[in-house]
Amino acid sequence: MAELNLHRIYQHRFDAISATTKVEVWREICAHILKDARHLRGGDPVLSILDPACGDGEFLNGCSGKERRLLGCDLRSRPAGLQTEIGFHQGFFQSLDLNQRFDLVWVSNLLEHLPSPEVLQDFLMHCAERLEPHGVLTIMGPNIKYCADEYWDFADHLLPLSHYTVLEHLASAGFETLACTPRFLPYSFRSRLPAHPLLTRAYLRLPPAWALLGKQFLIRARRR
Repeated sequence: MAELNLHRIYQHRFDAISATTKVEVWREICAHILKDARHLRGGDPVLSILDPACGDGEFLNGCSGKERRLLGCDLRSRPAGLQTEIGFHQGFFQSLDLNQRFDLVWVSNLLEHLPSPEVLQDFLMHCAERLEPHGVLTIMGPNIKYCADEYWDFADHLLPLSHYTVLEHLASAGFETLACTPRFLPYSFRSRLPAHPLLTRAYLRLPPAWALLGKQFLIRARRR
């Protein structure tokens, strides 16, 4: 049976977005996520990060420096633009023998691509195993409650998820929810909010705008 060619799909999906713009926008998002995770850790800095589906590595690149230990995993080969100091494993995150724990596990726009609720549960339980005792799992993804008319426009979306769905999955996997933002970022780089770093920075500092434009949830949790 033929499988989706993810490289071609993502090339088609983002061909109109400047690579430089993506880097700069992700830098703003990373700063916000790191500040949020530090707050949830009681002020302790985030010194290690795992991205179990890192894609082109934008998030990890945006978090590099300050002697952080960074590790990305993906089904595709190591991204060409991933900075050299960032570790990388190719393959299914769940099947990798990672004898490491992290202050932050970042999951972005992944859960909707998993084939079943059972696989999603298995994924979350592996995330729990990779967290330090005071580590934070941060999940961002499209919220079908607010983008149902666009949700299935992407060929690799398989599971319909809202923030309520993910909260139940987290509870089932033994997590305690620390914070839930049902509406955070716009749906994608193709959304109404132009992809520009200064606009992104302003948007992130204005939560009331999230209620108007946000179509992705942001959920933070820790192991019980």
